[in-house]
Amino acid sequence: MPTGSAPPRLAPTDGPSTEPSVLLVLLCCLGAFMAFLDSTIVNVAFPDIAKAFARSDLATLSWVLNGYNVVIAALLMPAGRLADRFGCRRSFVVGLVTFTVASVLCGVAGSVGVLIAARLLQALGAAVLVPTSLALLMPMFPAARRLVAITIWGAAAALAAGIGPGLGGVLAEDLSWRAVFLVNLPIGILAVRASRSLAERRESGGSMPDVLGMVLLGAALGLLALGLVKGPDWTWASAATIGCLAGGAVLAVAVVLRSARHSSPVLALDLLRTRNALGGNVGSMLFSVTFYAVILNNILFLTEHWGWSLITAGLATTPPPIATALIARPAVRLAERFGDRLVVIAGCLVYVCGTLLLFWGGGRQPDFVTHWLPGAAVMGFGAGLVWPVLGGVALAGVEPARLATASAANAAFRQLGAVLGTALTVSVLSSAGADRLGGARHTWELAIGFACAVAVLAAATVRRTDS
Repeated sequence: MPTGSAPPRLAPTDGPSTEPSVLLVLLCCLGAFMAFLDSTIVNVAFPDIAKAFARSDLATLSWVLNGYNVVIAALLMPAGRLADRFGCRRSFVVGLVTFTVASVLCGVAGSVGVLIAARLLQALGAAVLVPTSLALLMPMFPAARRLVAITIWGAAAALAAGIGPGLGGVLAEDLSWRAVFLVNLPIGILAVRASRSLAERRESGGSMPDVLGMVLLGAALGLLALGLVKGPDWTWASAATIGCLAGGAVLAVAVVLRSARHSSPVLALDLLRTRNALGGNVGSMLFSVTFYAVILNNILFLTEHWGWSLITAGLATTPPPIATALIARPAVRLAERFGDRLVVIAGCLVYVCGTLLLFWGGGRQPDFVTHWLPGAAVMGFGAGLVWPVLGGVALAGVEPARLATASAANAAFRQLGAVLGTALTVSVLSSAGADRLGGARHTWELAIGFACAVAVLAAATVRRTDS
């Protein structure tokens, strides 16, 4: 997908005249599913990875999670531009092969350094899979139903988040944390074979993506994450911590300035010109901070403070994404009736209530039904009200030819939030030291703060009318 101002020319504007093949639709959705599954499934295996590499501290190990998010955030939209030039189907296959090979390398890694390097390679494959899977899916639908294609694709990503914790717990507990990565091998092989049936899509012309912008964005995110996760060890007033945070901020400003001038920017800033687009994308980023912070925090809390097994912890963290998936479609209907702004604000408040229930139940005796499930389910329902509506707000008013680009931009903003959420959680937990309950509570407080920030942003930017 292109990231500049020129609309993609992947298919005629009227689209296909027949219904798309179910198998081809599933194959395209599988690309998004695999990429986003590995954003959550590894969180469940993280405690076992920490035990396997006990000599490494939490800040170092956090790059197994955050390195993946940093690379995806930096390469997501440029990868779409390259795919448009060289062929989306061809790029999709390259992404599948890269992702699958990297998954095997993760599964056999004998050191933290090798594991992190393999995760970065895996993220490279995922960064190609996300935009190409959507770009291949969109032309299968008539122009009037392109938003349906994006909804189906988004549902696949949500499903990945839903089954990730439970699947990760089963694999890590019954087999090994290595199985969390190796499970991608048979899926990848089948997907590569099936991809022969996909039609090639290529944009004519167009400029090359901004390579320097990619480097600057990756460096900015890396420095910010490094400063946050190492701050407790280096001390917040140290030159190293201040240097990382300041350097990351300066580079982030440089990325924005460069993206405003480049013909094929790493960030499509032109998609942020309306109030709704700004609120939808920035709101998605801020809510992603709280979402990913809570995922990692909950797993570590359940395994280290309550002492639950990985299977039990994985299953216990499954209700929120399931609740999110169940409420997503009704949330869109509520937004159509009452307005996007009201639904987003209500969803944030529901999410805060669920987090407060976890805050209250976390200090008590381990009990799934009484002290965990209510808060987890309420949080999931709140997220289900926020996520799809913010996504719809971000795409409101975008012409059909640019829906794929706008959707990829929204995904990029979510990944930016994932980087910050994971880094902030590691920083808070490192500061708490052995006080796991205190660290968990501080992280839940952090999540509440960011959810409230999303509500304030929605009140200020999102129009009350439906998308």
